[in-house]
Amino acid sequence: MKTHIAVAAAALLGLTGATQAQTRDSVSVSVSYADLDLAKSGGRGMLERRIGLAIDDVCPTRPLPSELAKMKRFRACRSEAWSGAKQQLAVIYGSRHLAQSAVRVSAKTD
Repeated sequence: MKTHIAVAAAALLGLTGATQAQTRDSVSVSVSYADLDLAKSGGRGMLERRIGLAIDDVCPTRPLPSELAKMKRFRACRSEAWSGAKQQLAVIYGSRHLAQSAVRVSAKTD
């Protein structure tokens, strides 16, 4: 499962939670942080929790331990999604893109 993450456009604002869009081959979730104060650790922690929940939405559910192939896809999806999110967070926390107010979490489905 190939996962990528890109910063969402400001047009996706308005919700404090996540909005979801689906296409035939991928699932995409925009995670808003418009209501958070990212200068404080509490705001950053809340954004990271929201991203974790968005990753839960775009990646497959945790398979049984005996389902090895599914477990591999599950772990790869989460790892790649978090990797992309961390890159976006570095930019956001570095104050270079605070005008943006959402993080986009996307995953391509099999």
